[in-house]
Amino acid sequence: MVPKINKNCIILMGKVKAGLGKGRYFMSQKGYKTQFIRKLGINPYHGTLNVALSGRNLEKMAKIRDMDGIKIKGFRSGGKNFGEVIAYNARISSAECALVIPKRSIHKEIAEIVSSSHLRSKLHLSEGSSVKITILV
Repeated sequence: MVPKINKNCIILMGKVKAGLGKGRYFMSQKGYKTQFIRKLGINPYHGTLNVALSGRNLEKMAKIRDMDGIKIKGFRSGGKNFGEVIAYNARISSAECALVIPKRSIHKEIAEIVSSSHLRSKLHLSEGSSVKITILV
């Protein structure tokens, strides 16, 4: 069964999950940071909020991956290649944020969220907290 998707937004539900700290490293890269500021209006906090998805939410995430988003170009820095990312404007509660999907990611069950704020603190989230992500399309 194909998930029903609202014309103006897609709702993802999931649970906060600790990551490996890689989001901190990537969000501190100038090549990503300047594009997030320019293209999304987000000066990214050094890290991502990871939200584990399951069931129908995985189907919705697959649909999002097929949609056009905001392209964050890959770049080269310090002898390393940093891959392209597709971003989608989003909101969690009152917090403006973006869902980011790295082109090279193998983690299909995790929604990675960037924001100007540390969302765990701002929204009083802890490991396993339920989160509703509104993706603006």
